[in-house]
Amino acid sequence: VCKRLKDKVIIYAIFVDSKPTNPWTEHDMNSTMDSIRIAMDWIQHKAAQAGIALEIKLDYHRNKKGVIPINNNLRGKTLSNTLWSFNGVKAIDQWANKIGKTVLSSYPPDTSKTTETKITPSDRERLIARLRDIHKCDNVALMYFINNYYTDETSVAIHSSIDDSPEYAVVSFKNPAVIIHEFLHLFGALDLYVTPWDYQNKKAMRRKVFAMKEFPNEIMAFTHKGLDSLMLSPLTEYCIGWRRQLDERYQKMITSKQIKLAKY
Repeated sequence: VCKRLKDKVIIYAIFVDSKPTNPWTEHDMNSTMDSIRIAMDWIQHKAAQAGIALEIKLDYHRNKKGVIPINNNLRGKTLSNTLWSFNGVKAIDQWANKIGKTVLSSYPPDTSKTTETKITPSDRERLIARLRDIHKCDNVALMYFINNYYTDETSVAIHSSIDDSPEYAVVSFKNPAVIIHEFLHLFGALDLYVTPWDYQNKKAMRRKVFAMKEFPNEIMAFTHKGLDSLMLSPLTEYCIGWRRQLDERYQKMITSKQIKLAKY
């Protein structure tokens, strides 16, 4: 769904309430929307510096009375606990699809002619198709927001590295840098910090350590720093389609003997 980060892009935000999280107040939602807009401005500014035409628009689930959080509990109560147990991604997919079905019900029926297919799309896929039609835009970044900014939680982008299921992100914080980080994942950016999985892979560990030293202000490696000090490395710009080719010394970050880089 999220291909090259250029031209028109839609961020579609869905606010989700659950028993273990703090309920969304009007102030919380407005301040999170402000953070999303700050994130959008930052990305668009970086795009302009790179000579990329980019216009990001924000849309969000609401009814005639305004923004309405959707009530839905993660199977493991918290995002991190669900991710590390209960079939992980599958459980989060089920949660996201159920919410997608609720969001779809707030729109008028789709009267467009459907294409005959043996594949039954998920409710999340139906929602994305509906949003694409409404906004006349292919690139729809679906982002679920849960109110956990005061806890030691995680945020995650799902299905960003495969092509058989539409990608989306679940964000626990209102920090603009975190929002940017997860948004860029949807367009192909890679994590450039050491993750728990890297401890079992020495080669991956060396690559991440190299990246963190080479790009000390890269937003895909550091989100705790001030947004004004953060930047996009040549590697991230290549991954999101803003560079036609990558310097040879950075190619080892994403290549092997079996993999060669394409030129856009």
